[in-house]
Amino acid sequence: MDKITAGYKMLMILANADGEHLHLESEVIREYLGQEFEAAFSRLVIDVETSRLSALDQNQLLQEFDAAMHGFYKKSTRDERAAFLQYAMNLIKADETITREENTFINHLFESWETE
Repeated sequence: MDKITAGYKMLMILANADGEHLHLESEVIREYLGQEFEAAFSRLVIDVETSRLSALDQNQLLQEFDAAMHGFYKKSTRDERAAFLQYAMNLIKADETITREENTFINHLFESWETE
């Protein structure tokens, strides 16, 4: 899995972790894609991944999140991971409420990357 897809998947899973995907969260994802990758990430990939992720249950989402998290880690620098973590935090705080589900995913991300 390439770094662009991995980052996008993690942000989409975080955005949908609480069962809602709000406009403010979409803005953070668009900012991430625009800042980090400009036009390199095609609309087709976004549509395919969004559709696929929306069909997964919570356990499958965690497995997908794990795969994306490890894929991103392997292909990124320490600085890129730090920047991504900031986007992830901005995303879960976008609606000014961090849900239990969002907290589970973000804690998993921080704990996993701290140990690697």
